[in-house]
Amino acid sequence: MDRVAVVAWLWFIGWIAGGWTVGKMLDMPGTGAICGFIMALLSVFTWPWVMPRFIDDWMHDLRV
Repeated sequence: MDRVAVVAWLWFIGWIAGGWTVGKMLDMPGTGAICGFIMALLSVFTWPWVMPRFIDDWMHDLRV
């Protein structure tokens, strides 16, 4: 699997799990998961500023 796809999957799974957890605390886990998915979609454009440099280098390393 492509490394960028792996990081994207982890990004979305993390946001959805976080949203589900917050939703479960507020007694609405399904809505929290959907909000987490929406946050993942909206924040995927922040990768260049949020992601650590070593992960970005690993994603785009052509030698491996």
